[in-house]
Amino acid sequence: MHEEHMEDHIDSIESSTQQPEGPRAEASDSPQTGGEAPEREVSAQDQESEKPITTAGLPDEELRSIVEVLLLVSDRPLSIARVQEVLEDQGKQKIVDLIEAAKTHLGEHGFPFQVREVAEGYVLSTLPKYAPWVRKFYSPKVKTSKLSQAALETLAVVAYKQPVTRAEIEAIRGVNVDSTLRTLLDKRLVEIVGYKDVVGKPATYGTTNEFLLQFGLKVLSDLPSIEELRDLNPDK
Repeated sequence: MHEEHMEDHIDSIESSTQQPEGPRAEASDSPQTGGEAPEREVSAQDQESEKPITTAGLPDEELRSIVEVLLLVSDRPLSIARVQEVLEDQGKQKIVDLIEAAKTHLGEHGFPFQVREVAEGYVLSTLPKYAPWVRKFYSPKVKTSKLSQAALETLAVVAYKQPVTRAEIEAIRGVNVDSTLRTLLDKRLVEIVGYKDVVGKPATYGTTNEFLLQFGLKVLSDLPSIEELRDLNPDK
């Protein structure tokens, strides 16, 4: 009886493990057929996203809005060439016209922003009257690194006399400028622009695009003249 009971128990276990084989086989087929559809769907979505976008046929207002968005998201002055890389269907003159349209649009509709041309490109900046609020917003969070008086004086010599050698700067200022030149180089406000064709071939220094950006200048010719500076500082 005991042996018969054991045999019945074994048969019971075997039958219980064998019975689900059919359903498992059916279930294994289901995910394969059901799994293919999502893969095809993703592939279709990828193909859709890979379709080239174009500005052909877009109205000028939409194109202007796109330019305004690019100005907003760019962390550097936005050049005409860079905009053309995005708006491939538009020519250089069209891009210039769109930027001018953005300037007019922001001004006429009372936006607190303006489009300014600095450092061989365009930036979207707040209007000057909001500067105190922007300064107050950033002052607790950002420690500004101001240039020393010596660095400012050296930078001024470079800006007005470039290309200029270290010895020429020292002759004008009357002091050693090794340290201040290194500071200006580290801050990317000046750079080596060449070497003078004299004995020793000393390096000559000039200002950079970063200098134009930091001082809000479009080109170097926007610097005030020496006479204008003297008028601002009559005691000097």
